[in-house]
Amino acid sequence: MRGIVLGFFLLLISFNSERAFAGTVTMPSTLTTDTTDFVLLSSSGTTPSISGYTGTLLLSAVASDGNIKVTSVTSLMRAAGYCSYTNDNANEPSNCTGSSLTEIGFRGTQDNINNALATLSFKGDGTAGSPTITVSVTPVGTNYFSGNGHYYEIVQSNGIDWDDAKTAAEASTYEGLTGYLVTITSAAENSFVSGKINKNAWMGASDNSSYTSNTHATTEGTWEWVSGPENGKTFTCQPSGQGRGAVAAHEDCEVHSDTTYENWDGSEPNDCCDSGIENIGDEDYLHIKANGKWNDYDIDTTVNYYIIEYGGMPGETATSTGQTTLTINSTEASDSTYNAFDDKQVKGMVDAQTEHAKRFMFNTTNQVMRRMEQFRRVGINKSTSIKDVRLVLADKQNNFKDHIPPELLNYYIDEYKNLSTENINNLISELPLSKYLKENFGITKNNWAFWTAGSINKGRLSFGTDNDLGITNRTEGYIIGTDVNYNDGSLFGIAFRHEDDRTNLGTKDSTRFLARSDSISLYNTWHGSEKNFIDSFLGYGETTYDTTRLVDTSNPSNVVKGEFKANQIFTSIKYNFKHFYKNLKIHNYSRFDFGFVDFDGYSETGDSNSKLKFDGRYLQTSSISLGSAIEREINLPTSLFIPYLKVDFNKDLTDGSDIKANFVGETTKYNTTIDKNFNSMFILETGFDWVFRDGWNIKSVISRLDKNGFGHENMFELRAVKSTQSLY
Repeated sequence: MRGIVLGFFLLLISFNSERAFAGTVTMPSTLTTDTTDFVLLSSSGTTPSISGYTGTLLLSAVASDGNIKVTSVTSLMRAAGYCSYTNDNANEPSNCTGSSLTEIGFRGTQDNINNALATLSFKGDGTAGSPTITVSVTPVGTNYFSGNGHYYEIVQSNGIDWDDAKTAAEASTYEGLTGYLVTITSAAENSFVSGKINKNAWMGASDNSSYTSNTHATTEGTWEWVSGPENGKTFTCQPSGQGRGAVAAHEDCEVHSDTTYENWDGSEPNDCCDSGIENIGDEDYLHIKANGKWNDYDIDTTVNYYIIEYGGMPGETATSTGQTTLTINSTEASDSTYNAFDDKQVKGMVDAQTEHAKRFMFNTTNQVMRRMEQFRRVGINKSTSIKDVRLVLADKQNNFKDHIPPELLNYYIDEYKNLSTENINNLISELPLSKYLKENFGITKNNWAFWTAGSINKGRLSFGTDNDLGITNRTEGYIIGTDVNYNDGSLFGIAFRHEDDRTNLGTKDSTRFLARSDSISLYNTWHGSEKNFIDSFLGYGETTYDTTRLVDTSNPSNVVKGEFKANQIFTSIKYNFKHFYKNLKIHNYSRFDFGFVDFDGYSETGDSNSKLKFDGRYLQTSSISLGSAIEREINLPTSLFIPYLKVDFNKDLTDGSDIKANFVGETTKYNTTIDKNFNSMFILETGFDWVFRDGWNIKSVISRLDKNGFGHENMFELRAVKSTQSLY
């Protein structure tokens, strides 16, 4: 472990004797730690502990930067909103022992909590500034938010309306603090309340003149906080047409500078219609949903919960000896060991981008290779009527027009929008490739056939750098191809492919990216002899990435975003040897894949000092595969059924890819090498070709890719070819 002396810890314990608990919190004043491993706070010579408390307590600890954990949770109980738990229960909170947490919380007696605090550990992440660890101890039933120093209490009262909830909240006190229906004025506070409360509950806002303070003739649509320290401050000026019968706010409505935050759901507020159409315009009272979104209800609507907030009223300060802040005067950021890529969200993002680029090239190559395998099983490839595949081009669900380059679409597709056999032949004749093949090889339009395929891939990969962070992906793609049979069993073709990929990192779904990829490829299978043939492939692709990166794990809404492109050139060559055993046909093969990816540089955007500017980078990939496929022909009354089984071993030969980045507005460069996450993978694939006498050829594929212990991917593919002649 590389030790770094982080300086002195400043212990700040502030309290108000009229509102303070009787207990105290003890924390260390010095600590030696680093960014590579967790260090026990007790190693400082002072063991964290609490004293002077009675009853069942809620303890929470929050690190502003870096990670914290406890390793002993004996006899503790789970607390809703902490360590991924949604409900209070007696089970021990095992999730509070993870290595990627910025917040932990649990319930227990003083003695049980002290046993856990003795194992409290911290690991820095290299963030500049002075990270803090905030520990709060409160009686069970309240939650402390360090962002504003307020307490929050969820009260269950089945069938309570808003007016009664407001009255009850304002009659409540907590440690000398006056209660009020909750007022939420920031995204961080909303995230805290929804995460800890997680109920459909009343909030302290209205646009009803009986409660609002404005003097407009029309108060409808002017939403004010009507409780707490924000009483009388407008936060929403409702627009017209928001819902059936919704009334726009008065033209003089103006949002108060202190209360600009709002989190309305969908087209809310809409003044409609909890108790029937007759109540249009009567939804005047605010509540928060379990997902954190806001909605308006009418006065007759009842819910089962309301939220009381304590703190911030004139003359009141919601602090106590139960709230302790440990300030770390960190030197990590200026130390030579600091690297922005130590942040696993940053490293994970570029790791996942690398894996996506490899996955896109691999999947595209495989789909085309399967077309050549399909052709060899059937053996004949005649001209196809385009009317049988025109639906693929016209399918709005596939968003075909959004995926194909406009110049190609406008010139060819729009010109031949009324597809028929005649004009599609004219289309093919005008293609530069068709003219070249006709002039040099005598291949004409009438020799071409058309095919299409769609695929769905789902997978998961755990990064070797951090087993707690992995990626999950879902990919949907389709491909359209055309090819020609020439020279007694050889095939030449061209294919267009599009895919949409969504990749999530970790468990929070806050770091993720969307990838939209298009490619064009040329392919050829050369039948050199009866038993030997060679498949070759050349492709070019372009991918657009939309990234969202979490910069504060304690606040899922604190993200930065980016957008950039990557270009790929990739090729594959495959040598095949076939032989027969009884009624089985066996294909053995070896294959080599090579690819080159050019990632554009980009700068992240968002309200954060953690925005990064990434330099462009290059990735060179290569792999070699060995495999075998077994198939059997089964003659049915009106069709030919050909099931097959294929096994494949793939060795990844890819070298590492270097990447550099700096914080936006700064010049210091950080760099790392993105290595491959797995060295090999084993592929098991099964499927069938089903050939009908009317010329249809249907292919189905299911495959499983196991990636050397780091994860897997499952794939399903369905494709169709239509010939104008019988295929057998």
